[in-house]
Amino acid sequence: MNSAMFRNIMLAAAIVLAVSACGGGTGGTGSGDSGGSGGTGVSIGVMTKGSVIVNGVQFEDTTANIFIDDRPKTAAALQNGMVVKVLGTVSDDGINGTAQRVKALIEVRGTPTSVDPNANPQSLVVLGQTVFVDDQTAYSNLQSGFASINTSTLIEVHGLRDATNRIRATRIEASAAQMGDSTVDEIRGVVSGGTPGSNPPTFSLGSQSVNAIGAVIAPAGASYQNGSVVEVHCNLRPCAPGGVFQVSRIVVEDVEDSAFRPSSGQRFEAEGLISGFTAHPGNFSVAGTPVTTTSSTRFEGGIATDLADNVKVEAEGSWNGSRLVASKIEFKRSVVRLQGEVTASNTSTSTFTLTITGAGAVTVEADSLTSGDFAGGAVPPVAPGVCIQVRGQRKSGSGVVVTAGEIRSGCSSSSDHLIQAPVEVESGTTLTLLGFAINVGSPTDSVPYQNIDESPMTSTAFFNAVVPANPGPPSVAGTLVKVRFDTPQSTVKQVELED
Repeated sequence: MNSAMFRNIMLAAAIVLAVSACGGGTGGTGSGDSGGSGGTGVSIGVMTKGSVIVNGVQFEDTTANIFIDDRPKTAAALQNGMVVKVLGTVSDDGINGTAQRVKALIEVRGTPTSVDPNANPQSLVVLGQTVFVDDQTAYSNLQSGFASINTSTLIEVHGLRDATNRIRATRIEASAAQMGDSTVDEIRGVVSGGTPGSNPPTFSLGSQSVNAIGAVIAPAGASYQNGSVVEVHCNLRPCAPGGVFQVSRIVVEDVEDSAFRPSSGQRFEAEGLISGFTAHPGNFSVAGTPVTTTSSTRFEGGIATDLADNVKVEAEGSWNGSRLVASKIEFKRSVVRLQGEVTASNTSTSTFTLTITGAGAVTVEADSLTSGDFAGGAVPPVAPGVCIQVRGQRKSGSGVVVTAGEIRSGCSSSSDHLIQAPVEVESGTTLTLLGFAINVGSPTDSVPYQNIDESPMTSTAFFNAVVPANPGPPSVAGTLVKVRFDTPQSTVKQVELED
């Protein structure tokens, strides 16, 4: 049996396992890997409909207790782009599960005070919360997407908080019938600026001042303080006269969601944006969940050096009583790395063309969230031979366009151009990365093929390890591969597995 046939059989087997799950639908990574076993656990992340697919596991939800805004709902209320907490069991295949309890989280609901369609990226402010949208934001009851939102549109925002407490929207809901409770304005956030001790009467959620005097605290007997995650509700609009949000009810999330608190040793998965990152191995947070990586942590869709604040990941592992100890970190959008020459730029759109000798031209978009030497959306200078490094993600449905998370001037270690991206298509010795078909059958370096630990590989071992992308289910992102070019000759110099 040849290697291509073997890989196809294995992929087909994985697809059969996923299709056998109840509810149908697509989404997730299909890995479901949290130490290689099933069992009861907690999963937090952005869901895809069918039944509830979150963090690569398809949870059957027909018997689950489902809540949105702490209100009982049916499974029909759960929609694409919602951030959910799921308590359930996962089978040993790591792909199928049964949800016992599901709660959808809402970051803010209200009417925007400002909407900026010309910002890069587009953004709005509602109840003091800054909200960014991107190519993966889902819209409901907004025919033209972001363009349909104005300062009189009641919206409900689902999303992930970044390291500076801004919301990266995964879903914006404008249908009152679909909202958790369209009669109530709400903010979810971390209490700050209150007087020390329990239940400060005034505090802030982000930049929004809050007055909780006279508010009902739920659950009964719960208390909050600076650092607590709370949901504040206002049932009498306008809710922020004079710029202060008037709270009628405050929900202490840690107490309200005690059912989703994992036991020590229990399976736990959390998807979100990294904050507080310093080093690997080390400690940081993912969507507010404390995470520890170790020398045994594996990486998928990127490598350890791709870890940074505001990078979207899924941490999978087990709860040790105080932290999620990660057996695997999966980058939710495979990390694209490019090194090449700037050949054109457009300051009005904050884009530039990066030409990679041996591959082709890539359009790179910078925005106000881009970090590095060209932070805040500035584009690099155009000059012959200017070498630029880019770390980012491929933009959905837009040709060869990469949204830059970080841009650095100058080449790393050599003037070689390079491209790192998931394999989209494999045909013989030709791999397609970012739409570029690259023949990697004859690298010229003395070590032509490298494994993920930078050890040498044979060509046979390398091609056996490569799996191209597959839409699934289960969806497969494609093996992350780095191709380095001998730039003057436009030939492939070295090929390396990155996951």
